[in-house]
Amino acid sequence: MINNTRCDRSDSTLYPSTHTRLGLGSLAVAALAVLGTLPMSAADVSTDDRLKKIEQQLESLQKENADLKAQLNGPGKSSGAIVRAAGKEQKITLGGMLQSQFEVGNAPDSRFSSNDRFLIRRARLSVAGSFLEDFSWKLEGEFGNGNLRNNVDYRAFGTDVYLNWGHYSFANVRVGQFKTPFGYEQLQSDSVIWFAERSLPSDRFTLGREIGAMVKGDFFTNRLSYSAGIFNGTPFNNGFNDNEKFTYAGRINGTPWKGQIGEWNSQWNVGINGYATKDNSVSVGSFNFDAVAGGAVDNLFVGDRRAWGGDTQFKVGRFDLVAEYFRGHFKPRNHVPFTEVDAQGYSAGVAAFVLPKKLQALVRYENFDPNVNVNGDSSDIWVFGLTYFIKDHDLKLQLNYLLGDSAGARDNQGRLLARVQLLF
Repeated sequence: MINNTRCDRSDSTLYPSTHTRLGLGSLAVAALAVLGTLPMSAADVSTDDRLKKIEQQLESLQKENADLKAQLNGPGKSSGAIVRAAGKEQKITLGGMLQSQFEVGNAPDSRFSSNDRFLIRRARLSVAGSFLEDFSWKLEGEFGNGNLRNNVDYRAFGTDVYLNWGHYSFANVRVGQFKTPFGYEQLQSDSVIWFAERSLPSDRFTLGREIGAMVKGDFFTNRLSYSAGIFNGTPFNNGFNDNEKFTYAGRINGTPWKGQIGEWNSQWNVGINGYATKDNSVSVGSFNFDAVAGGAVDNLFVGDRRAWGGDTQFKVGRFDLVAEYFRGHFKPRNHVPFTEVDAQGYSAGVAAFVLPKKLQALVRYENFDPNVNVNGDSSDIWVFGLTYFIKDHDLKLQLNYLLGDSAGARDNQGRLLARVQLLF
C-alpha cells in the first residue's frame, strides 16, 4: 500500500502494508480449496489429520482477516481505495509540497521582478521506495514556477530522480539527478531553509541539481561526513554533456563540539566544499559573461571555472547563527569580460525563537561581488523575516522583507514576500 508522507524528507519514512478484505464467505471458500487439495486415497494421511490441517488454515486466515480489518478501520484510518506497488519494494513513500506566495515592491537584486504578483513558487509530488537489498529510489516532479523568473507558462519537470545503494553508512552510492555536494544552504531542503529564498551568493555560486554519480558517508556517529561526485556539468533536466569533460564536486562537514552552555543545548558545525569544471556552453548568471563578444550579455560561459567555500553554524538554545563564504575563479576562453575573473560572496544570519517552536525572528546580510577587481559592481542585501510554525515545517507562514542595493539599479530597493507552505 502507498501511504502519504512528507516531501523533501528522508527516502525511507514509510511503513507500508498490503491490505486485503476477507469475509466469512471468503474463509469458507478458502477452506474448501484447502480441502480439495488434499489427496483422498487410503494410503494418505487420516481424515483427522486432514481436518486438523484445515482448522489450522482457517485459524490463520481468521487472524489475518482480523488484523487487516483493524489496520483499515483503526483510529485515524479509513477504508478507502487500496493501491499496491507494481514492483517488489519493501517500502513506498508518496508525498508532496506546496509553496504559494505573494510579492509586492521593487527588485532588491537581479533575481526578482519589479512587478507585484502572486506566485506558485513550488508544487511538488514525490514517490520513493526501498528494497530489502539496501537499494532505494526517488522520483520527484515540479509543477510550480520552480524559480523566481517571470515564466510564461508552467511545465512539469524532474527535480530528484535517482537510485541509491546504502548498504554501508560510510559509502552510500547514488546515481541519477540530485543536488551536487557544494554549498551548505543549497543542500538544505527547500522546505526547511530559514528564509523564503536562498541568499544571492548561494544562488550564484552553487551548481544545484545535475545528473551524475556520487558517494557519501558518515563517521563517528554522524560527527563527520563527506560527499564526492562527478557530473555532466550541465543544468538539470538535460540529457547531454556540453563537452567530453565532467564536473567534480566534493564536501566535508563535521561537528567539532557539542555540549551545554548553561542550561542550553549547544552545537558547533563547520563545512568546506569545492568544485572544478571545464565548460563549452553553460549559463552562469550575473558574472557578465558573453559567448559572442560585442552583443547583448547572454551569460553563457565557455572556459574553465572552479569555486570553493566554507560555512559554519552555531546553535545555542533557541538562538542560531549561520555564515557562509564563496570564492570563484573563472577563465573565459574568449576573454570576455576579462582574461580571468575572481568573484566572491558571503552571507551571515541569526535566528531566534520569540515563542518556542512557534514564532521565529530572523535577519541576514548578503554580499555578492561578481569581480573583486572592479569597483562598484557588488550587491548588498538585508533580509528580515518572521516565520510562524502552525505545525512545524508541515504547515507554516513566512513573511520576509528584502532591502537591497544592487549593481546597476537604484539604492534601497525593497520587496515584501509572504508565503504559506504545506507538506503532505
